[in-house]
Amino acid sequence: MKERLQIHKKADSSAYSSEQSQLRSHPLTGYSQLHSIKKPLVQAKVENQKFQQDQFEATKLKIQAKYGIITPQGQERLTVLQTKMNESLLQTKEHSSQFGHNFDKMAIKRPENVSLPQIQPFSEPLIQPKLTVSQPGDKYEQEADRVAASVVNQMNTPTLQNQDTQQPKLTAKTEKILAADNSADRKQKFLQEYALAKTLVNGIEETLPEEKILEQLFKNFENIQFKYTMVSKSHETLLKGSPEGDSQTLVRTFKKVAEEYFGIKKIAIESLPKPFLSEGGKTPYRGQDPNCDDGKRWFFQNHYWAVWNGKVYDVLFLSQKRIEPDKAKQDRPLRSMLMPEQEYYETEKGKVVYPYQNEYSTIELAVFEKIINFVKNLSSLLYRDIDSIIAKIRSLFTKGGNSNDFDSLLRELENDNNNRVISNN
Repeated sequence: MKERLQIHKKADSSAYSSEQSQLRSHPLTGYSQLHSIKKPLVQAKVENQKFQQDQFEATKLKIQAKYGIITPQGQERLTVLQTKMNESLLQTKEHSSQFGHNFDKMAIKRPENVSLPQIQPFSEPLIQPKLTVSQPGDKYEQEADRVAASVVNQMNTPTLQNQDTQQPKLTAKTEKILAADNSADRKQKFLQEYALAKTLVNGIEETLPEEKILEQLFKNFENIQFKYTMVSKSHETLLKGSPEGDSQTLVRTFKKVAEEYFGIKKIAIESLPKPFLSEGGKTPYRGQDPNCDDGKRWFFQNHYWAVWNGKVYDVLFLSQKRIEPDKAKQDRPLRSMLMPEQEYYETEKGKVVYPYQNEYSTIELAVFEKIINFVKNLSSLLYRDIDSIIAKIRSLFTKGGNSNDFDSLLRELENDNNNRVISNN
């Protein structure tokens, strides 16, 4: 009996030794099995932390893009991060399918009647749960917008500059592509917002030198059917489809298209802010002819034109020459009871400009002063008839009288005065 027990004990020891040998020799058993499983899981956890860091940085860049403060470098960095995160998610998904929680599906060879320690599933998922997409405008989206706005407000200049220095520098080719894309988007938006802009930029080759572009843009103003009304209108109103206004309307439109569509900078607007006479002819636009002396010349209260690189662009007259004005001596009109509307201007070149209804007329200053002196001299003798004399003078002004007409009137008044003196004697 004792011998049997020893034999049985020996057999058990031999079996146990054989089993231990098999466990040590098998690569997927015991602690070796646990070590081989833990290794990819630890690596996945590190990758998951890196993914969260990239996701946080990408979120900040998305917020900057939403509020229009993202830089070109930031936009490129955002693209890189999104690509890395997509690849990371794909790899993590593949690892999860192999190592996730389904360890029971792993094929493990082991001898019968040998128990291995039970492997507990990890509590932390390798892949973050997919977020539920909220409905537009609900309380979660509103709260997200509030938090995003708060983050943007807390982003100061040094932080943004620090981000820029940490981000990879763009190559010259990439910068050129980004600039071209931004330019195309800007131009498309400009054409959609302003209907008449298509007419003004039509046929202009954008690769031309800036000077050639401006010359073609200058000529294209003939094609917009502008109506010169001598009343200032907004240049935005013109571009949106109401082509009417004055020289200021035109020159501001010229500047806006040149700068915002073609990117040509440093276009200055010059002006003559006080009244003046000009010998300029008709404008190339439909509308009024010259408004002074029956279409012979213009009388302006002000005038505007553009200047770029020393070159003049007078969009009203489509001329690249400066006008030669005969400026008024004063900004506001003078008053005289002799004028049809009792207002007039004296110019530096000896003209008197006076309004009548919607037009203007001129006479020589010497003639006007002669009439004034004559009326003053007659007023003491002919005070009873002074109103009649003034009425004749004003009637002559309304007809655009010249020097000969006034001489005739003076002789008539002198004869009337002489006849009155003779009759009194």
